[in-house]
Amino acid sequence: MNQRDIIEELLESMDEIRPIVISARPKDLELRASTRRIISVLEEIKQSPAIPAPTYTWLCQLTSKLLDAEHGALLKPTVDGDIPAQAQQSVRQHIEERQMILMQALQDVPATHFLLDQCSEMIGEKTRQEESLQKRGRHLLTLLRDHLQHDSNLRAEIQQLISAFNPSISAISSVLEQAGEDSAELKQAQQILAQELPENIEEARALLRSAHQSILMAGNKLATASERLNDTIQEQVEKLTSLSNKLEQAETEARNDPLTGLPNRRRLAEYLNSLGQSPFCFLVVDIDFFKQVNDTYGHDVGDEILQQLAVILQTNIRNTDLAARIGGEEFCIVFAASAIDISFKLADKLRQTIEAHSFTTQQGPLNITTSIGLAEHMPGKAHSSTFKAADHALYESKRNGRNQVTISATE
Repeated sequence: MNQRDIIEELLESMDEIRPIVISARPKDLELRASTRRIISVLEEIKQSPAIPAPTYTWLCQLTSKLLDAEHGALLKPTVDGDIPAQAQQSVRQHIEERQMILMQALQDVPATHFLLDQCSEMIGEKTRQEESLQKRGRHLLTLLRDHLQHDSNLRAEIQQLISAFNPSISAISSVLEQAGEDSAELKQAQQILAQELPENIEEARALLRSAHQSILMAGNKLATASERLNDTIQEQVEKLTSLSNKLEQAETEARNDPLTGLPNRRRLAEYLNSLGQSPFCFLVVDIDFFKQVNDTYGHDVGDEILQQLAVILQTNIRNTDLAARIGGEEFCIVFAASAIDISFKLADKLRQTIEAHSFTTQQGPLNITTSIGLAEHMPGKAHSSTFKAADHALYESKRNGRNQVTISATE
């Protein structure tokens, strides 16, 4: 029986007892008032919402999981069944703080996921959708480190360009002195360009921007002294702007083959590293008698065939796979998470597609065939050994008459 039923039963009992008591002692006003007060109190308790003890305990246990240990302990009531006012205030404030944190997290976490994915995709590839925020951050950090490790050639070129700027800046400074102008901004630019660029790309770009701004400010002074000198400043600004654009384009150019647009060896290595210990199959594709095509029709026709073959490779692989050009007429394909028998069927279908395709060239339509070597990569093996196995299989295809797919003898 719940509390409400018990009170209802007590009220019914009082309705029966009260007339008997009053009739027994009709002149006892105090007894009359007491019975009336008992009924009133019971009516008031009946009107108040009652929470069963198990339900209250369940709610306390459930709510305490959202609080820290200190505030969760405050939910335990005292002997009289109440929670002290000070404890109520402390718990209320703590819950409001937790609520604000949760609401902020609901807004910030998806935005942070999106930003990390966008940054990763700009310089490599984003992580899987189910990855945690911490793993996405580590993935972006790895991409940034790889990016900085491969910028040495670009850095050397930048340094050469800066060295070429110095004589021009010295000449500008000399003209300013003759015109009676003292340009502290130009001296600052000279100091910036005279020092070694930092290893960090962003810091290097910031220094170049600072030098850019300094030269612009010096140019404003120079404009009042000589139009010719202003033209020289503008030339330096254009060079710096071109250099900034080159920094932004370097990442894309460093990962793609300029002729076919396919990923190059560097992008291929990054993709293989991203697969980790996952199994995959590796194809090496080589155009049969391609030297004869170049010798007979010219290298322009050869380039046209390479470009069209790249399109065929790209359109005949899955979104999870990667096609790349690794040199000359040699291409490769990585079939991610594919067994050797399925990869063989995909490779042979690709070979047949190339054989049936009519390549459009400036010398008219041409047909070519390809030889393919296939090797399966297993966890624990080096990527280079799988590449060599596929390469050996390719030469077996060529030795056995070309226009065929050969699986590595180690499989």
